[in-house]
Amino acid sequence: MSYSRKLMVLVVAAAAASASSAIAADPAPAPAAAGCPSPDNKDAVAYIKNSKWIRHPTGDDVAKVYPPHEMREHKSDRVVMDCAVSDDGSLQSCDVVEDKRPGLGFDKAALSLSKLFKMAPLLEQPAFTGLPECVRKLGAPHVVIPQDFFAGG
Repeated sequence: MSYSRKLMVLVVAAAAASASSAIAADPAPAPAAAGCPSPDNKDAVAYIKNSKWIRHPTGDDVAKVYPPHEMREHKSDRVVMDCAVSDDGSLQSCDVVEDKRPGLGFDKAALSLSKLFKMAPLLEQPAFTGLPECVRKLGAPHVVIPQDFFAGG
């Protein structure tokens, strides 16, 4: 991952082999049990991939927040956000972790779109419910969302 900050996640072992492809992972120090983080690892975070989404921004939503100067100049960008997911599937505490063209305002545009995303509740996410209980108890899982901005020209 080429993100500007380190993203710490878990390797989900045999107990959740079917869900392991749904969670990105960096090794946690000395797991306490198969698929569980070490009790000493305070930075472990579960990431949900292949999420069930019930709402996301439309093209009109993206057009409304597109930086005006960059739209006129036909500039494009890709911004990647890292967001915590609440139990009801809404996103919280989103941060931009990658911006291909920083300084053009696309980061702020992407963050303004984050409130328009909503996942199905966590208990309806197979990638989350298939994890061992110790992983589900880490706190709010996170999701990584790439947002592409493209102004045709």
